[in-house]
Amino acid sequence: MTSGEDLTFISQKGTLRSAFARFGPDLPRLVSPPAMARAVQLGDEWKGLQVRLPSSNAKDHTAYGLLETEISTALTLQRAYGTTSFRSLFPVLVGYDMHAEEPYAIYAGPRGRPISSHTQGVSTGEQLTIERDLVLAVGLMEAVGLVHRGIMPAAVRWDGQRIQLWNLGSSTRARRPRDPWGVSPFASPEQRAGTGETDPRDALWSVGQVMHQLVTGRPGSPDGPTALLSSHRSLEQTLGGVFRPRATDRPTVDELLELLHPGTQVRSLAPGVTDGLEPHRREFDEAMRRKHAALPGPTAPPPDPYSAVPMEYLPDISPAAPVALEYEPRTPRKQRRHWFVGGSTSTRDTDSREGGQHR
Repeated sequence: MTSGEDLTFISQKGTLRSAFARFGPDLPRLVSPPAMARAVQLGDEWKGLQVRLPSSNAKDHTAYGLLETEISTALTLQRAYGTTSFRSLFPVLVGYDMHAEEPYAIYAGPRGRPISSHTQGVSTGEQLTIERDLVLAVGLMEAVGLVHRGIMPAAVRWDGQRIQLWNLGSSTRARRPRDPWGVSPFASPEQRAGTGETDPRDALWSVGQVMHQLVTGRPGSPDGPTALLSSHRSLEQTLGGVFRPRATDRPTVDELLELLHPGTQVRSLAPGVTDGLEPHRREFDEAMRRKHAALPGPTAPPPDPYSAVPMEYLPDISPAAPVALEYEPRTPRKQRRHWFVGGSTSTRDTDSREGGQHR
């Protein structure tokens, strides 16, 4: 950790807190530029992760808006599920300061490692658990009126027991007109094209694509199911319907949960959950509106939405370790490139004939 400084920030409970903070080095190419991530230590012991905008980008409307959405989404999910067993499915926001010279959010340390680093596949039991948790996370977000548009292997962490879904800045409100967003094949056809209204089943398409790559070792098709799907019966039987091109033709969260965990419905698991727009959330939204009004107007067109790819948080990696999703400097549209490390095939034995064994 480097020499530190005193930080004053708003906690996830809406209270003002101060702590002496020490920071690790920036973790390059682990978040979508221009945001940066680094390990942070508050006081003598507590360690977590800070995601911040460099001062040179703090007045960038698009970058600022993504961080604002990330914090607002984290607040909504924590206030809806923070006292339930579902809280572990999402990042734990500790505090934030959107008025700092370098606006930032502080999180508890991420659990596990990204799905994209599991190049050897997973067992059938692990596969079903990951599928269940991802579908459940989509449903819990739907219950508070949110749709995650950035589910990709690098945004899904797995610790051997449960998943943790990151990249909350890619979220939006349900039933709003779609904007072109996402990376093929993980974003659905309608989401990439920006047609119609956002639908929670957009995120279910992404779940299917993540599991396709994890189980088969190969990316899926951007337009629908692949021939590989029929070779992996466990995946086809549970998530086969989510690969349909149109959201309205895909199964709902509750229909999928009935296959993955019979008798389970999101509303029965989280009774009384609302959209999370309680007074603290409204205060945050109002503060952000005032901040946006004070920012100068954009001087250039907003970045290509396809460059808003998910965040990869690896605060524990060594400099020599490969990362699962890397970000290159932004380039003109025709030169855009996304590099994925992993996805190679493997013949490693698993505890089942199917599961995530790549074939």
